[in-house]
Amino acid sequence: MRAGVIYLVPVPIGNLGDITLRALDTLKKVSLIACEDTRKTAFLLSQYEISIPKLLSFHKFNERSREKVIFEHLDKGEDIAVVSDAGSPAISDPAQLLVAEAVKHQYTVQALPGATAFVPALSISGFSTSAFQFIGFLPAKNKAREAILTQIAHYPFPSIVYESVHHLKASLEDMLPFFPRRRIAIAREISKLHEECVRGILEDLLANYDITEKGEFVIVIDGAEEPQIDFPNEEAIRLVAEAKGKKSRELAADLAQRFGVSKNRAYAFVLEQRR
Repeated sequence: MRAGVIYLVPVPIGNLGDITLRALDTLKKVSLIACEDTRKTAFLLSQYEISIPKLLSFHKFNERSREKVIFEHLDKGEDIAVVSDAGSPAISDPAQLLVAEAVKHQYTVQALPGATAFVPALSISGFSTSAFQFIGFLPAKNKAREAILTQIAHYPFPSIVYESVHHLKASLEDMLPFFPRRRIAIAREISKLHEECVRGILEDLLANYDITEKGEFVIVIDGAEEPQIDFPNEEAIRLVAEAKGKKSRELAADLAQRFGVSKNRAYAFVLEQRR
């Protein structure tokens, strides 16, 4: 008997029209749906006129204990859908631990593309989208939180953080010592009626705090600017002259680290000097 498939099914984060046809088809055909809140999922299914199958409570406090039930269901050849209250399962929502264990035991896992909050927030931030890092919720413990904020302070591309309405201002205040003059975009109620994006310098936004504290928030923090270094300089010229036996790329890497410039900039300088 074949093992069933775990489908990670994104559901709307606000606007019900954001669900995909494939998500609807999947929710119709599975015999079991694991969900954060059975009442919310039952309501969601009713909005799309989908017959409600067996619903299994599945949230961050019971995720590990539900694995046995889910795997027994799969071993019968039955498929299962996993949904969160909003957005994509396993993205700052339950399912990551389940997926890891399922992969370990060679069950098939398929993730459907669909609604998630951080992509539209990044898209409307006005910052570069060529690269970025997704942090999710900041750690609760101070030491881990400071380590993450330090890393964000030096990261050259946008960083994306989730925050609840209850901790928004406190989190912004925690960020202040690390990058006070950094541009940020704070998106709330994405895809909903009162969607809003507040943009500005972190220090200024806190000094004139006027953010509507309702809904869920996505904070997009612009990347760190490359420091203005006096480069090339006499020391760099001397180092190139003294490193005649060193390969250009290796020397460029050394110069980049020493003077805090990009490897491409250092490499172009080395080639120019050696010509």
